[in-house]
Amino acid sequence: MTRRSSIAPIPPGALDLTGAAVRRRRTLQSRMLERLEAAGYEEIIPPTFEYAEVFVRAGGGAADIADRLIRFLDLDGKLLALRYDFTASVARLAATKLADRPTPLRLSYAGKVFRQDPEREGRRPREILQVGGELLGEGGVVADVEVLRLALALVGSAGVAEFQLNLGHVGALAPALAALSLDERAAVRRLIDRKDAAGLAAAAPGPLTELPFIIGRREALDRAARVIDTAPGSNGAIARLEAIDTALSGSERHHVVYDFGEVRGLDYYTGIHFEIFIAGAGTAVGAGGRYDDLMGRFGRPLPAVGLALDLDALAAAAP
Repeated sequence: MTRRSSIAPIPPGALDLTGAAVRRRRTLQSRMLERLEAAGYEEIIPPTFEYAEVFVRAGGGAADIADRLIRFLDLDGKLLALRYDFTASVARLAATKLADRPTPLRLSYAGKVFRQDPEREGRRPREILQVGGELLGEGGVVADVEVLRLALALVGSAGVAEFQLNLGHVGALAPALAALSLDERAAVRRLIDRKDAAGLAAAAPGPLTELPFIIGRREALDRAARVIDTAPGSNGAIARLEAIDTALSGSERHHVVYDFGEVRGLDYYTGIHFEIFIAGAGTAVGAGGRYDDLMGRFGRPLPAVGLALDLDALAAAAP
């Protein structure tokens, strides 16, 4: 007769990995770190936990960030949190231990991040294995293109032939959203996220009724430029994306789609932002963008752009 174990199961969102699943992740991690090192990105290993305030500060004090932290008290009573993302730790490190380093700084990392989603508890992993890189101190198109190329190369190194990088720019939607009240802005962003054309037409006449539905290759930039021609401050976003498109090679552009309907991350990013999708994965396997405001929150204002890949999602979906 088989005895049933009395040991409790692992918590919701935690992962047990064995055998091929472990080997696949380690292979991907090693391969990508080698790529990052070859591109001049120095690997760092920040702590698995930080003072919770580090992650809240990186998020601009957003309440939803605090809700997603896995927190606990230190022996001295101070509030700690498991690493929510690497970017916050990179910013803190660049402003402290690496404060005397000249820029640009190219830093890479690999390890787990820990997040909880109160609204989807038990349906999403609470630990995610990531590999990524951050370029600090360069604010131009060249830096954007470098990180985008790196993202494409890293996904390609996983053996994925067909994948899509959805690229947008905060400056396209932000001016029209800024003209709304806080309550209106929140409501319109929900409508955009749901792609509710009728709701947008009633709530926000103007560019916001068309821009969120523009997605495509180079022609999408031309369409977006016509839509926002009368919206002050938006043309700079299109010009930036056009410059990026010109700089990318034909094989690189094959994977890039311009998407003006993405509103997640608008409070964090200040320029380009992107997500990477592959067949077989139910969610994005990577994301990144420009976050020029974040470094200043740690006392060392620097333009910054970076990316992170979800190795768990990649390992499960890639061949």
